[in-house]
Amino acid sequence: MTDRKHPRTDDPESDAHPIPEPKKHHFEPIELQKKQLDKLLGRIDKPVHIPERPTQKKTNKEPKDYVKNVQGSSAGAGSGEFHVYRAGRRREYARLKNMELESKEAREQREYEEKMEAKRAADEEKTEKNRSKRQRRKQRASNNKGNAMKEKQHNDGSDEDQDRKSDQDRDGSDQE
Repeated sequence: MTDRKHPRTDDPESDAHPIPEPKKHHFEPIELQKKQLDKLLGRIDKPVHIPERPTQKKTNKEPKDYVKNVQGSSAGAGSGEFHVYRAGRRREYARLKNMELESKEAREQREYEEKMEAKRAADEEKTEKNRSKRQRRKQRASNNKGNAMKEKQHNDGSDEDQDRKSDQDRDGSDQE
């Protein structure tokens, strides 16, 4: 007998080609995602198009202008007509509900913007009032400082004049 192993063994030294695994058709979500990522990463140089998410789904369908299944004048309503009527009524109620929701959202948005604008105006008014108070205070302080300096100069000058007069008076009184 030969010492040769069967070609289907897992021996890495064997010369036989590995048997491919059977193709799997039912992937679990993780396996499917892994397979898709491997496929994408296999072709890195190829650009990938990622579609943008729609901003809002338009569900406000207008009612249809045409009528299907028109009954003849001699025919009565069949057993399926109630279901057709109920489906139409459900669509119409859904359309009206969506219209009301849209108008409510628009009204709330408008009220919010008006409220924010009013707050902004009030804040601006208060800021302007405080700014004018600061300006008046600064003006008053600079005026007071300027007046104080003028008074000081004026007083300094008048004190010197009075000192001179008193000196002259003393000198004049001594001479007499």
